[in-house]
Amino acid sequence: MKIQDLVKKELLPIKRPVHGGQGWKFPGVEDFSHNLNPYGPPAELPRLVTEAMEQLVHYPDDTAAEFREAVAKLHNVQAQNVIAGAGSAELIRLYPEVFLSRKARVIIPRPTFSEYSHACRMQGANIMDAPLIEGEGFRLDLNAIREKLPLARALYICNPNNPTGTVEPKRRIMELVDECEAAGKLVFLDETLLDLVDGHDSLSCMSEVRGHSNLFIISSLTKSFAIPGLRVGYGVGSEEVVSMMDRARLSWNMGAIEQYVGTRLVSDHQDHVRRAAEMMSSERNRIKKAVDHIGLFSPLPDQCFFFFTRVNDPKLTAKDIVEHLLPRKVLVRDCSTFGRPFEKFVRFSVKTPEKNDLLISAMEETAREIRSTAFGARMHV
Repeated sequence: MKIQDLVKKELLPIKRPVHGGQGWKFPGVEDFSHNLNPYGPPAELPRLVTEAMEQLVHYPDDTAAEFREAVAKLHNVQAQNVIAGAGSAELIRLYPEVFLSRKARVIIPRPTFSEYSHACRMQGANIMDAPLIEGEGFRLDLNAIREKLPLARALYICNPNNPTGTVEPKRRIMELVDECEAAGKLVFLDETLLDLVDGHDSLSCMSEVRGHSNLFIISSLTKSFAIPGLRVGYGVGSEEVVSMMDRARLSWNMGAIEQYVGTRLVSDHQDHVRRAAEMMSSERNRIKKAVDHIGLFSPLPDQCFFFFTRVNDPKLTAKDIVEHLLPRKVLVRDCSTFGRPFEKFVRFSVKTPEKNDLLISAMEETAREIRSTAFGARMHV
């Protein structure tokens, strides 16, 4: 018997997505490849986890009511507009399970977070690429999206976009949401990284779900509170969208510890996130100035708390840069996994001033080493 003959055929050509945050493989290396709050979790986290442990003898609340109420209050919506998830990753998988049938078409910009297309392909959906416009800082190509929209069931948007760090203004996104609603199309919006962008309140579309039946937005506590080991995420959408997703949601998908800790963090510790966003906004400018002066990469964008940039040397790839930086105790993200032409792009995040000094120093040393090697090669020609 061949197991492959019994597997749903949509699964066979699919490979698992590749992500950053691989620093655990390299002891003693500072991991700039992930996008977590550089302050780490709030100091109160161990106490909150300990307090929650007494609840482990009971099944968790299947509705995650207290957590959903806290999220609703934060975003000025109703609890009926909120669904809890084991991280935003669960909701990325759940959404196409509910709304996409085999051969349905979805529009997904490229490059963007690979979990979207992976989850859609699991349901047999077809992906329509909408390449971002590099010359405009990897912004959404509205004309390309509008051209494909009549054939699509849903449009996916990530803001700020991962990996490019592009931040789209709320006005531009809601313009697309309105057009999609008029055409009977769904919009899946990922704001998982938005909390760490300074001034995110004016950029978020969360409160707009009350007036847009086609809009569903995900977020999580992973990045903003630096707790990837606790799977706490949520989605905010119209009551109709959330109700349909709740029908298919895995029972007890959020554990007792996650519910308790998530509720307390959302309700009481938003200042921790805001302080990090303000610090990273200032540090972003300092890193851009220093790294642009080094000349290792094309000029860094200045929109977000992480950078997506092209390697300048035509003979070097992103993998080469990673290998140069690792001996200097710095890890950046090789973006070749996003496909061509991104084998020459790297992504790295802003951290605390002291750690950013390490990043800048490592890049300066790498640039000198590359120039020295190139000079030596020319001398031997």
